[in-house]
Amino acid sequence: VVGVQSGDWEIDKGNTVASAMLREHPDMKALLCGNDNMALGAVAAIKTAGMAGKVKVVGYDNIAAIKPMLADGRVLGTVDQYAAKQAVFGIELALKALKNKTPQSALPAVYETPITLVTR
Repeated sequence: VVGVQSGDWEIDKGNTVASAMLREHPDMKALLCGNDNMALGAVAAIKTAGMAGKVKVVGYDNIAAIKPMLADGRVLGTVDQYAAKQAVFGIELALKALKNKTPQSALPAVYETPITLVTR
């Protein structure tokens, strides 16, 4: 790991951060992006740096714009966290806690929800 930097969840900032990292570490092998928007920016930075096919990119969110890049190999993978269902997961947990009269202090500090690795 050569560094951890924020791309502020945005394409342009992801591009700027990835470009700087690629200049500083020209032998970099992969970029793990906290969301697919930053991954889109990273893919553009890799292309601009003339490093297409040399640096692997992984994103997170499984947005529609990432699918063609998965198909052609510009992105190695993404993670589907079922964002549209996250409110449902929270409501289900709350309803179960209410039904069982579970005090808030007894609820888990972290509630894991399903994710799926999406690749080509």
